[in-house]
Amino acid sequence: MIALWIVVVLAFVQGVLEWLPVSSEGQLVLILTWIGESENALAIALFMHIGTLIAVIIRFRADIFILLGIRKKTKIAEETSEKNTDTKEDPKETNESENGQVYTEQEKQKILWKFILLATLATAVIGIPLYLLVKYVLQEGELLEFANGAVSGGDLITILIGVFLIGTGLFILYSRKQTTRKSLYEMTTIEMLIVGAVQGLAIIPGVSRSGSTVGAMLVEGIEEEDTLRGSFLLSIPAVIGANILIIVIDLILGDASFADIPWYGMILAVVISGVTGYFTIDLFLRLAKKINFGWFCITFGALALVITLIMIILAVTTV
Repeated sequence: MIALWIVVVLAFVQGVLEWLPVSSEGQLVLILTWIGESENALAIALFMHIGTLIAVIIRFRADIFILLGIRKKTKIAEETSEKNTDTKEDPKETNESENGQVYTEQEKQKILWKFILLATLATAVIGIPLYLLVKYVLQEGELLEFANGAVSGGDLITILIGVFLIGTGLFILYSRKQTTRKSLYEMTTIEMLIVGAVQGLAIIPGVSRSGSTVGAMLVEGIEEEDTLRGSFLLSIPAVIGANILIIVIDLILGDASFADIPWYGMILAVVISGVTGYFTIDLFLRLAKKINFGWFCITFGALALVITLIMIILAVTTV
């Protein structure tokens, strides 16, 4: 059973790191693996995302209002009065892209729904089989033991996380070289599917969901601020779907234990990760524009590799 203070630490780590392209899921799995809870690590890491999911919904409620076709009456009245007085234009809200293309509220709604539905479909196609594979490897880690148990499945998982973190960092560095920029609303169907497929790969601990989706959109030439919005919007169905998948699979297998974390501990985790995430999201959105976190991923991944390899060498030499 995981101690309550560890649950609090995990929730805080999730709330802080979710907005950075450093794989908060990978960091949580690393921590849980190091404390001997690799069997439930992936399920717990994905559950911790519920709090930051709530933070995303609150922070990006304007985009969600667009998706649902909801607009505040006071805002409509102000815009109508302003535009009728000054320009006599149609009072519908518009958004102009860099190439001069103007989108009405209804057009933005349609494109956002298409983006989320297509990308989520691609995420499910890639992510569900990968989740089952990763879950099996984490739970059956003893099958991967070498050197009379000196090298465990947990060690190999940590090495893989380090490798994927380095890979994520290199991908981020490459994606930022793209200079041509266009609006999120100008994405093609293929580009939407690619972003969703890349998000599906993020089920692998060490592959940053935000880093991979933002990187994919940057490579596709999407404007940087729009990539952040798009990435966070995609996280909503992804997190909900991942947790539904966990519940269904665990019910089928009769193993919905979550490392025996009590219900009040799980609620506390959601509250802490949600509050922490809400109050840090704007800070890290600003940092993401100024700091290239590709080097951060590479450094952290290399550090995880070095520490794990040193521990393996020490363990093997004492067998």
